[in-house]
Amino acid sequence: MVRVLLRGPLLVAITVTALASAGNSAEIQKLMQMCPGQKLCAWYRADVAPPKGWVEDKEFGGAHFITALLPDQPKLGPEAPLIYIQVGLHQDHQTLEENIAQNQGIWRKSEPKAKITPLPDAPRGGGKPPFKVFLYENPTHPKQAFELTAFAAEPQPDGSHYIITVVDTASNRKAIDASREAFLAVLGGL
Repeated sequence: MVRVLLRGPLLVAITVTALASAGNSAEIQKLMQMCPGQKLCAWYRADVAPPKGWVEDKEFGGAHFITALLPDQPKLGPEAPLIYIQVGLHQDHQTLEENIAQNQGIWRKSEPKAKITPLPDAPRGGGKPPFKVFLYENPTHPKQAFELTAFAAEPQPDGSHYIITVVDTASNRKAIDASREAFLAVLGGL
């Protein structure tokens, strides 16, 4: 299924049902947005239902090329967690494990004091391979001092694949622990 949506003069969304599985799936939307040089640039967005007690912040998400989920509260403090989903389309033959190693290498270079701990895999809906989950501890990034980060690959019929990265980030471990159920619900819906 492909739908073309117009939202303002500079944004065109082509919605492709890419994550189709019975009952538990999300759509991946290909969005075209103006970028420097007066050209259109593509980015991919996971359209997921927020878990109970959470809401999607479409304005923040669109500005950062992610799907952004926040606790449904009238006022959020600086310690509030943020769950975001980032999707990338890969035409190469890079495995999920290679992608994870590459991402973690880049992060360790920018955050030399980071500690990355593998955690048990998290199940996905529709019998898909599980997410690979890690706990990142980032002592020199106080706003994202703790992050649960999950990676999954979503193969496509043409041989390409999406890499889906889901991050639950907060300034303290208590906030990450409190939002874990919502994080796992998001993973189960992808």
